[in-house]
Amino acid sequence: MPKTSVIAKKVTGQVARLSTWARSTTARLRAPRPRIETVVALDVGSSRIACAVAEWRNGTPSLVSSETVQSYGIRGGEVIDLRRASESIRIAVETVGERANADIRSVVLGFSGDVKLNTTFGTLELEGQGRCVNEQDLMRLRRSLVSTGTPGRRVVHRCDGPFTVGELRGIEQPLGLSGKTLGMAAAFLTVPQERFDNLVRAVRGAGVEIENVLPEPLAASEGALTPDEKALGTAVLDFGAGGFRGVLWEGGRVKQLAVCGPERAAGLAGVVAASGGMEEIVLGLAQRFRIAPSTARRILTTAWPEQSIELTAVDGLSRVRVEPKELAAVVEELLLPHVRALRDGLASFSIGHAGGVVLAGQGARVPGLLELVSRHFDGARVRIGTPKWEAQEPLPPELEGPGGCAISGLLGFGHEERVRLRQRDAASWWGRFTNNLRRVAASL
Repeated sequence: MPKTSVIAKKVTGQVARLSTWARSTTARLRAPRPRIETVVALDVGSSRIACAVAEWRNGTPSLVSSETVQSYGIRGGEVIDLRRASESIRIAVETVGERANADIRSVVLGFSGDVKLNTTFGTLELEGQGRCVNEQDLMRLRRSLVSTGTPGRRVVHRCDGPFTVGELRGIEQPLGLSGKTLGMAAAFLTVPQERFDNLVRAVRGAGVEIENVLPEPLAASEGALTPDEKALGTAVLDFGAGGFRGVLWEGGRVKQLAVCGPERAAGLAGVVAASGGMEEIVLGLAQRFRIAPSTARRILTTAWPEQSIELTAVDGLSRVRVEPKELAAVVEELLLPHVRALRDGLASFSIGHAGGVVLAGQGARVPGLLELVSRHFDGARVRIGTPKWEAQEPLPPELEGPGGCAISGLLGFGHEERVRLRQRDAASWWGRFTNNLRRVAASL
């Protein structure tokens, strides 16, 4: 065989192998690979600290591991003992990390202290006849709007919209529309700067960084509501250990916020204002019947008997007889001021909010609470919130049902923020270039 024919066959073979490699590499790059993303949420409450790890596979969440530990050094959502608070957080994070076989370095943090909502509205003149709204206009308008709340507070969450373009109102996507002016409403959720700094120090003292922060009322809403419920209008009442909080959703955005915390508890006669919230109800019940707080807490989380019951008194020796009607009347008396305060804080709520009222937090399990809330919220439909996740292992009792709404909302919020950042990066040419480099490197 001539030498030229041998060389030609070798070249042809090399070309065929290169072509096969190129086709297979292109197929691997184009084929959608399952993305596994891990998010860690940390909910620092007054009675317990909850930590959970969830995995997202192509947008579907799965709870890998969760744990709750006793909260020390924290009262009413505020750090009062930095060392003990950091130690409690460290125990929760390390326990969950060991179970999930994960090295936890950052968390999505829930803030359960004093939260306030303030809104503002701004407009921008669009120069030129019939000019369309572009990204630069939106960025300029967003930068011009700042929180007008009380000094000494920090913005931890912001929600922009709806927009106005010229005479058009209630616009969700203003890009490309033409008009003389561009307007935008902005809602800011703020927390006390010093209290927030103390919580950040406690979390970092436990050896982890903070990836995102979401106030507790919004976290409970994110875990309990669907997008349709937020759009149609729904009130979420979070009955936490350190405070009661309410959020009114309308048109997919927060319209009103109400918080009942230690400040309100301090003004109630005959109640030791340790923290407010369910802890205040527990102490009030224990004082009224002369029983231990642990006994009162157990009564509030179980179904009440139809006949009278005998309980051990606080001295551990004598017995106390409690009638079901008397127990129901005392609990309603203790809860009534808070339910009224939440109703006053969410004054815009009406029967027209089709989502009704959703209860979250461990206090949502108190017998008779659904009927009490319904009476004071214009007879609206009331249901108990349920977190949106699939657990790979049994949940701690504190995270089952309404008690898991906040931690579920933190996990979902953390995942959505990562998706939003990826979309923002991919929208720029540098983001597309770096994403392509990562895809090529992953295929080699």
